[in-house]
Amino acid sequence: MKRTIAAILAADVVGFSRLIAQDEEDTLRRLAEHAAIFRGYVADFRGRVFNTAGDAILAEFPSAVEALRAAIAIQETLRARDRDVPPDRRIAFRMGLNIGDVVVREDGDLLGDGVNIAARLEGLAEAGGICIARSVHEAVHNKVAVGFRDIGSQRLKNIPRPVHAYRVVWPAQASEAATWSGRLRRHAAPRWWWLPTAGIPILALGAWVAWDGGPFARKDAAGIAPIEAESGALAVAVAPPHRGCFKDEALIGGVVVPRREVDVRPDLDTYRVLSIATAPLASVSAGDVLARIVRVGAPESAALATRAPISGLVGRIGASPGETMSPASPPLFQIIAQGEYDLAAEVPLATLARLAPGQSAVLTPLGGSDLPGQVRTVAKPADPATQSGRVRVQIKEAGDLRQGTFARAVVRIDGRCGLAVPSAAVMIGPEGRFVYVADGDRIEARPVATGLTEGDTIEVKSGVKADDLVVLRAGPFLREGATITPVREAGYHRVP
Repeated sequence: MKRTIAAILAADVVGFSRLIAQDEEDTLRRLAEHAAIFRGYVADFRGRVFNTAGDAILAEFPSAVEALRAAIAIQETLRARDRDVPPDRRIAFRMGLNIGDVVVREDGDLLGDGVNIAARLEGLAEAGGICIARSVHEAVHNKVAVGFRDIGSQRLKNIPRPVHAYRVVWPAQASEAATWSGRLRRHAAPRWWWLPTAGIPILALGAWVAWDGGPFARKDAAGIAPIEAESGALAVAVAPPHRGCFKDEALIGGVVVPRREVDVRPDLDTYRVLSIATAPLASVSAGDVLARIVRVGAPESAALATRAPISGLVGRIGASPGETMSPASPPLFQIIAQGEYDLAAEVPLATLARLAPGQSAVLTPLGGSDLPGQVRTVAKPADPATQSGRVRVQIKEAGDLRQGTFARAVVRIDGRCGLAVPSAAVMIGPEGRFVYVADGDRIEARPVATGLTEGDTIEVKSGVKADDLVVLRAGPFLREGATITPVREAGYHRVP
């Protein structure tokens, strides 16, 4: 089975059964029109629709940026198209976007967790909205003119591990959120927070509302209202940051090629091959006999020896015994100098900027074992037509590797150790990322600069100290200055 990595966009229509029940013919006609617009934008952004089922559409893209741009264009176009349609008759897609490893079937359909997660994220999106996985957020951040609302780690049906997710926020929504946030900071009492209706645990709000309440609480969680706590302080799990180590890596794919090839052509006009003394992939030293040849018309007793000009591996043999060769014929032999191979790859701009000669790599040939390697050359500037550049990765122990084999390489770009906290502790507000820190029985918001991630843990470059007590699972139920009961928690996820 062929595997690949792709950005997967999953979409379906909100309330499709209700729309069909109201007016089947009109709904199906307008769905076909919307689907045509959907497909058009997918093609415009270099994507491909690979599956449909009723009102659901699945598409793949080679780039997360292109996938998100297509999704935004579709939603904006359909929203404008339905502006004059009564609200209860509007056809609105909700969308999920994920980057993942998928299996490509012979009919072009894609299967695997990469597709399943995108489909589950779509269920977290609002009508006309888009929900993306953290892998997508990291790839598109600062590249697309929209904002993002961190909705935290999500448990998705039939997905064994939590998926950190974000909702796309259009510029107008981000402006409104900032305005409401300012109002709340000016007028809200310090001990107020958002509580659900009676009987529902307060922690359930983490997947419902943005950290600053306001318009998001009003729109997304009907029945939630700001009330003052009446019975004691909220118990909150806290722990100091721990020391974690992080890897910054890039994945590239390409083809195995000889680093340098030398053609062997006898210095004769026409000749006949009498015998071949070597074989493909055989190791030879400079001066070794490769073949015996004779000038056309001369007796075999006048045979000449063709010798290897350099040491290396025999890459190709261009003739068999008995064949007649001329200057226009292919080289009699091609020698791979010193038996050295490279991985030749075309790399997109975003990855190219992170690569540099000397970085270590681990290469995995198709169907083979891991091999050590090192980035040898990075071609800059990139090709403006393809928006990519050429990279060569040296393969240090080629073994019986053959040229033309497809391979992937994981390039180690950086690695460092430092303070780390769970990803769920980090919130995103109008002024950037922050964490809540317990100061006695109250909490304060601390702006932080974050870095690399490893699993469910994120590096904190600045903003907290090793002895600070950080709220491990921040959420919309907390406010700066709120009274809490800190509960020290041990044994939460750590980077090994």
